[in-house]
Amino acid sequence: MDFNISDILTLPNKILAALTLASGLLLFLPTKLLDKLHIIGFQEKYGFVIGIVFITAFSLWLVNSIYTISKFIKDKKNMKKFLDEAGERLKVLTDYQKAIIYLLYSQENYTHVLPLHDGSISALESNIMIGKTSAQYLVGDFNHAMIPYHLQPWVGDELNKNNELLDDFKACFMDKKYLFFK
Repeated sequence: MDFNISDILTLPNKILAALTLASGLLLFLPTKLLDKLHIIGFQEKYGFVIGIVFITAFSLWLVNSIYTISKFIKDKKNMKKFLDEAGERLKVLTDYQKAIIYLLYSQENYTHVLPLHDGSISALESNIMIGKTSAQYLVGDFNHAMIPYHLQPWVGDELNKNNELLDDFKACFMDKKYLFFK
């Protein structure tokens, strides 16, 4: 049997908690109860090993729990910051990008076919404002490929909340030079 320390370090929190609980009970239960369970001999024979398992499992469980909780809090904080700054990120878009966003927003399902090789569309996609609806899509002319994109939900929510922003996007869309989207 191969003994690999990295396997122990990557055990899930549930397993570590179970090991901590089991070894802790074996160490700290009263002798009278252990005698009724007929494991007093086991505790006396392997008490040192049980102690090492308890300390190791408890330490790893504690560190993993702290890491998991801090990662959860950090992710929540980052998402809140991301959504709080949503309006500002949308305001600094170019008129062309605003027209693209409004085109998607004006569709019933927030989806429309857009050019694949467009820098503004790529920028909107990398800023998580729009996304491709499919990883694969059949196109007739790859040099002028058109594929469906969808509006990210947070963008639609922000436009629904802010009428001034929505009017700005609509004005950019109605501008004559962006009529080819219709």
